[in-house]
Amino acid sequence: MKKRILLLFIFIGSLVHAENLTNVSVRILTTKVITTFIFSPLSGSYMVYADGVLLSDCDPTGIYQMSIENDSIRLKTFEKNIGKFRSLKFLSSDADAVFKIKSVNPQGKVRSCDNDIEVILSPDRKQFVIINKVDLEKYVAGVVQSEAGKNISLEYYKLQAILCRTFLLAHLIRHEAEGFEVCDDVHCQAYLDKASEPNVLKAVLDTRGLVVVDNDLNLITAAFHSNCGGVTCNSQDVWSISTSYLKSVKDTFCLHSPNAHWTRSISLEDWKTYLQLKHKIPMADSLKIQVMSSFSQPNGRAIYYTDKDLKLPLKMIRSDFKLKSTYFSIEQDGDSVRFDGRGYGHGVGLCQEGAMRQASIGYSYKHILNYYYRDVHLVDLSALKYFKAE
Repeated sequence: MKKRILLLFIFIGSLVHAENLTNVSVRILTTKVITTFIFSPLSGSYMVYADGVLLSDCDPTGIYQMSIENDSIRLKTFEKNIGKFRSLKFLSSDADAVFKIKSVNPQGKVRSCDNDIEVILSPDRKQFVIINKVDLEKYVAGVVQSEAGKNISLEYYKLQAILCRTFLLAHLIRHEAEGFEVCDDVHCQAYLDKASEPNVLKAVLDTRGLVVVDNDLNLITAAFHSNCGGVTCNSQDVWSISTSYLKSVKDTFCLHSPNAHWTRSISLEDWKTYLQLKHKIPMADSLKIQVMSSFSQPNGRAIYYTDKDLKLPLKMIRSDFKLKSTYFSIEQDGDSVRFDGRGYGHGVGLCQEGAMRQASIGYSYKHILNYYYRDVHLVDLSALKYFKAE
């Protein structure tokens, strides 16, 4: 019993930054420099707070436009000009409230989000910082649908929900200095819209509160990628950080998926110039070593492109040429150099297309989890809530 209690407190220590286990603050529309946008309720009613003060004469179901004017936020409706403020909050007492938001400058698509928003300006006062204050599980549902798409099996959605929740709680301080916890871009997790897929909502409900921990009860790095091409990577081979659970595994389930194979060609001159300028290889050596010989990875994934005295990191080549993965071979093809590749993404952790295939043929989310992550455990966050209450 004493050992169990000690382990629970170790687990609590690993979540010291996950103080808010109910809501999460997410910066939305992160990839755009927005100077004008429109907010409108989709369901529920909203109270408007300007610089911390309730605006009692505002329509709780109205449509509002916000724009930047002289280092302040200009708030308008179709009927009137309300005023200029430093910050705005649109808050609803309805737990199921949903709003729509659309960037006007620059033009953007309408997207819907759950719960509330706060609107402030960036430190240079030249763009909006729009923060969605959203229920944690509704955020997880939005991420699952954004990352996995629609019409996938329920069992896969359950797995993705657990991993998204784990990733979130392990990265709550990523944007702490900026006034929010996570962003809606792939820098954190893609969070593109309110979840609408019934199986996504059911999966999140069925796995509510579940996260993944390692043998020391620390939240794992819940890494995932699109397709591993037949074998995943060790974490240390990609990020120089070794973990007990992110180890290379063979995966035949993804081999017939859309991202299993790819080809990319570049001109021979571009390849020679790249070797000369980026890697300081003399022309004679580059012609002799690189152009007239081939490179392949017949025994699984490699870390370096090697030939005699040459040693180039594959992840550098991938980044420089924007290749889908580091799992490729190189061959000269006339006046071109051809990359024949496998997989899509960094290759660490869960292979999404492999996992989707496993789920579609009947494997449980627990089985799939332990297929891609070694020696991990599912833990319910309710235990943490109990000890925090004490």
